[in-house]
Amino acid sequence: MRRMVDTLTGDLFASIPQAYPLTPGAWRFRGEIAHVMGEAIKACSKDRYQIAADMSRLLAREVSVNTLDKYTSEASEDHIPNLETAIAFDAATEQTTLASLFASKLGCRVLPGKESLMAELGRLGHMKNEIAKQEKAIKHVLGKKQ
Repeated sequence: MRRMVDTLTGDLFASIPQAYPLTPGAWRFRGEIAHVMGEAIKACSKDRYQIAADMSRLLAREVSVNTLDKYTSEASEDHIPNLETAIAFDAATEQTTLASLFASKLGCRVLPGKESLMAELGRLGHMKNEIAKQEKAIKHVLGKKQ
């Protein structure tokens, strides 16, 4: 009997996050950080001036449009946002761009709000199934011994 090859269904496991390799020098993400920040600004309904103003308000320190431009320039090697600034950027753009990039490098995903609760429900459901299997196995063993 010949088996049909499914070419229409994508790989179900292709989207499982994989941690970035721990090879020396491979963790220089400056260009990628600049690129995703630039894309986040393009996708944001606010302009650069409003984003910089919102970041300044959140951080209680000045974040200029010039600084924001340097963060988004792949050629600007020495302008990398620190973690606090990255969090403020995501909040100001109302996205999880930098958090998602950070998580992806560690083999994780960002699940905001209800998505995290849905994932937790799935995990709990899996645990229930595993417990039910264990209970069934124990009852089976107990039933044989009587």
